[in-house]
Amino acid sequence: MRGSRQDENIGRVPSQIMPYCIYCRQGDFNIYFGKGIYTLSTAAKILKINPQKMRRWIKGYTYQKNMEYRSSKPLFKTEFEYNPDDVIISFLDLTELLFINSFIQYGVSIQKIRKSAIAASALLNTHHPFAIRKMFTDGKTIFAEIAQKENDTSLLDLISKQFQFNEIIEPLLYECIDFNRYDYAEKWWPLGKKEDIVLDPSRNMGQPILNKYNIKTELIYGLYKTNHSISEISDWYELDKSSINAAIEFEKGLVA
Repeated sequence: MRGSRQDENIGRVPSQIMPYCIYCRQGDFNIYFGKGIYTLSTAAKILKINPQKMRRWIKGYTYQKNMEYRSSKPLFKTEFEYNPDDVIISFLDLTELLFINSFIQYGVSIQKIRKSAIAASALLNTHHPFAIRKMFTDGKTIFAEIAQKENDTSLLDLISKQFQFNEIIEPLLYECIDFNRYDYAEKWWPLGKKEDIVLDPSRNMGQPILNKYNIKTELIYGLYKTNHSISEISDWYELDKSSINAAIEFEKGLVA
């Protein structure tokens, strides 16, 4: 059967996380399997967020004010442990960042997001409050309850008339995110569910793939950049040309 190159890449550890394959030899890689693995640089590229900004959100940071050094804590607890130099995150972490970045783009402050994340974690009994269906379907009610418990009227800005909560949530809920039977995010369709590109932690370590063919968009784009024609790629991997073009345009959008 033709298409052996595609078969060779199915299930292969993505090149950008090869340095972490030492965990495989130690027998610990099972803790990552099926959860998606992303370096900070990869996650930042996919989410189109400044890498340094994302690092501060995940690891926290110190700053100086009035001649004193102060610290700002991470916005949430990542699923995997990390050392000071190397940080990898899971698909659920990626979904949290997607949610957080959506609110920040609408003008919600980091302070309010951090406070809401802590309170929502306790209220919903989860380390990933921004990656569960309830936050997407009942977000207004949840934030109102948090505001009442915290006695913080500023949190009500999140659901006030001047802040269109649904404008942020509904596109993600109905167009981009699939949830599993436990109501956690399990797939993200970055271009919407009408397109064939998906991030699925159970396939190819959660890297962007063509859903129909289970092949990474990064691989297709890499071939295209090295002067292989769309016809050649189509012939080698038995892909339709429209899918190849979709993968190329998606990857171009990540580096733009």
